[in-house]
Amino acid sequence: MMTLRAGIFTMLLAAATAVPVQAGTCIPVRVGYMDQHRPPYWLGEGDKVPDPPGAAVDLIHDAVVGAGFGCAPIWVRLPVARLKLALANGDIDLAPLGELSFYPAEIALPRDKAGNIDLERALHNKVLVLVRASDKLPASTNPMQFFKGKILGIPQGNGYATRLREAGLTLDEGGRDLERNIEKLKLGRVDGVVVAAVAPKHLQQTLDKHKGTVLQLQQPLLNIRVWLAFNDNFYRAHTPQSEALWTWLDKNRSRLGYVMQKYRKTD
Repeated sequence: MMTLRAGIFTMLLAAATAVPVQAGTCIPVRVGYMDQHRPPYWLGEGDKVPDPPGAAVDLIHDAVVGAGFGCAPIWVRLPVARLKLALANGDIDLAPLGELSFYPAEIALPRDKAGNIDLERALHNKVLVLVRASDKLPASTNPMQFFKGKILGIPQGNGYATRLREAGLTLDEGGRDLERNIEKLKLGRVDGVVVAAVAPKHLQQTLDKHKGTVLQLQQPLLNIRVWLAFNDNFYRAHTPQSEALWTWLDKNRSRLGYVMQKYRKTD
């Protein structure tokens, strides 16, 4: 049985590499992502996809094309809280999904040879904290320790909010997006603002808008992973291309930094 399973895995891996899609074939992929403006990764509000759409959207586009689906993805913008349910129900085929304590059986994630969720074929993000410059916090501040007993503003619907609460932090999820939370910070309604970034320098443009009144603590609050997850039925119907997408992401980890270039001057 183990030999048979190993043989099947080898066949799938080979298929994922070759991606046998005939020329001119298009496998439509409905990609769901948040309907909130969180630059530089996701731009715009509501269901309309702006041009440019954001660095993370560009990366997913490149992954879908690079995996051999044969055509550009179909974008579906949804409230953050609806993404997981829409993916499980098959209303969308692919969506970013953060670390959860439980994953529905209807959602497919990359697996390693032992059948466990593959921690490598994921996007790695840092959860950082923005603070008021007037508070003059030292550069060595440990945010996980410092903010216990204080209030952190966090945009609605973040998957890592549960982990932060379990760590003993108090969160205010009343603000829809980062800018609204920064305004609450400046008004003294929260003591810090939580934001995810692939690299700390990616927040510089946001900080520049506030002319030195808001600073970023250098030590991350959390390190998190985000997977591009498929609806399980879609994955089973298009396994070679789905596996190829996860492998493409693993091999092109630095590409987000490349696509970020065109957003350096985008507001």
